[in-house]
Amino acid sequence: MTAPNTTLLSVIAHARSGAVEQAWHLFREAGFEAARHDPAALSVLGRLLKDRAASAKGAERRQSYRKAAAAYARAGTISGATYPLINAATLSLLAGERNRARTLARQVLERSARDDGEAETPYWREATRAEAHLLLGDVAQARKDLAAAIALAPSAYEDHAATLRQFALVLDELGQDKTWLDACRPPRTLHFAGHMALAPRSAAVERDIRIFLERERLGFGYGALAAGADILIAEALLEAEAELHLVLPSSKEHFREASVASAGRGWGRRFDKILKDAATVRFITQDCDPLSPLAIRLAAEISMGAAAMQAGLLTTEAIQLLILEAKNRQSGGAGVSNLMASTWRASGRRQHIVVAPRVHALRSPPQRKTNKHLAAMLRIKLPPAAWHTPSVLARLSRLLASKPQPLQSARWNGDDVSVAFDTVQQAAGAALSAMALLGGMDGARVAGHYALAETLADPFGGAPLLIGTETKLAADVLRSTPPGGIHVSEDFAAALCSGAARDRPRTELVGELPSDNVESPIRLYSLRPA
Repeated sequence: MTAPNTTLLSVIAHARSGAVEQAWHLFREAGFEAARHDPAALSVLGRLLKDRAASAKGAERRQSYRKAAAAYARAGTISGATYPLINAATLSLLAGERNRARTLARQVLERSARDDGEAETPYWREATRAEAHLLLGDVAQARKDLAAAIALAPSAYEDHAATLRQFALVLDELGQDKTWLDACRPPRTLHFAGHMALAPRSAAVERDIRIFLERERLGFGYGALAAGADILIAEALLEAEAELHLVLPSSKEHFREASVASAGRGWGRRFDKILKDAATVRFITQDCDPLSPLAIRLAAEISMGAAAMQAGLLTTEAIQLLILEAKNRQSGGAGVSNLMASTWRASGRRQHIVVAPRVHALRSPPQRKTNKHLAAMLRIKLPPAAWHTPSVLARLSRLLASKPQPLQSARWNGDDVSVAFDTVQQAAGAALSAMALLGGMDGARVAGHYALAETLADPFGGAPLLIGTETKLAADVLRSTPPGGIHVSEDFAAALCSGAARDRPRTELVGELPSDNVESPIRLYSLRPA
């Protein structure tokens, strides 16, 4: 049976989104499980079984790896391609079948030696040979082949990362040293911040920044672009040919006036140039006070998390660079930079601080009373079966009530439940618990978003409401979430990843939310247990 590519892509998309059972349902419903002569369907079967093995333990894990290896091996036999064959070899090793793994690895090398025009990129052909040599125990040749592969595509960082993950699994299974992989990793990612009251030109500080960037081999930078520390670090990143990704708490015009031009001395011109040269620029709110502590904190959480997520995607390291006053270096003061410093330290990631005194005092903006909050919002889709099952609704109500006091109490509109929490950690725990309760019911799904929202007293006497344009986004995400899955916005995922890694749920990019704003699409991530 020949599998339609679109259907198989849908199966893979569901698997990546965390809707594993739905992926299996689609696969079986289309008859792919019996497709013994379709290499594409067999490769997807291998992928599904490999994912199952990764979440299993002991003998069950080995058995799933064995079945996945068999599916890939059959796909390789039919198609003659080395991609499914090398997967079969590595999965055979993970299944405990070392002799089988070596036999398949030799077949991979024999096929690649023929160079029969297989539809693989030069990088993947060389990386496949490296993996085969690794499985055969020839680490020296594997290292040479991997170096050659990277030289063929030096900027294909995601491909490098996929190879490094696979090699780490092999080396762990063989009980061999894997520290040599570190030299092959993509450049590190950086989160940066610091105070605004720096001199426009500070030779000592600029020298310290350049030395740090060169020493750490940084290729990606994430932060804001206020006058002072932000601009100095951003200029150094661009000079080092790193990708610069900016996250600003308000519109360009408002931010430039409040956080750049107000510092004088030509900062505005430098801001404009950096903005043009940045790889991406995000304005997380358009109608917010640019000096709002909540908006600044939200932008900081998103940029810290984005740096961490990029490092995870590329199997590299995320580091933080801060420029702080000497008196605040270890004080953990109340400023936003110090909040970012303490959050990053709590994550266990490395941090570097450049000490630089303030050269002038900046006027602190008056603190205005506000009804705005940082809100981690959830929408929980209840399948029709739940509507007529009072026990399920009651259990869900008790479950949400047992969580930390919500920012907005759970509300049911007859179709789905909305609830909001103060932190993404609280909301993620509630989302996973709700899906565990509803997961066996066809059609259940959960969506989440993290943003600024405003509380308003319910004019009809109920609990306070959350209002604002951002409160509608969780409902939009819910409509694109597959049954059995949990999807969250990029801002939700990033804020979650800005904190400690221990027991943190897994997130994985699954696609983009259809939007009229093509310049800033909303990327969606799956949420799964740690």
